[in-house]
Order: sequence, then C-alpha cells, then structure tokens
Amino acid sequence: MFNNLQAEQARRHMTNQQVADEIGISRTTYESKKRTGCFTVRECAALCKIFSSSFEYLFDTDDNKSA
Repeated sequence: MFNNLQAEQARRHMTNQQVADEIGISRTTYESKKRTGCFTVRECAALCKIFSSSFEYLFDTDDNKSA
C-alpha cells in the first residue's frame, strides 16, 4: 500500500470509485492496483495530476525510507 496515495485521497475526501473514474478504470481494478502497485505509466501520471503531487512522494513506500 502506498501510504501517501491513501493520505492524499483521504485529504481530498475522494472515494475509490471517484479516483477510479478520474483515471478511467473500475473501482475494483483501482483497489487491486493500490494493493499491488501495478499502475501503468498513464495511471501514475493521472494520479500525480489529480493529487498535485510528485511521483516520488505519491508512490513512496516504507522500503524506500532510510533508517
């Protein structure tokens, strides 16, 4: 799960269905992609635009953080 993606979605009070509609996929596909991280380049770009965030921020994981 991408915590920053989840946080930005919550901050904007957007449901999974609303985000999925914005990027042109089904809600179930969006939920699956949030779990697996298997977004296409186009979907990543759309999400960055929706949330006015950089790719690095939006798709950061705990694995990428140094101790």
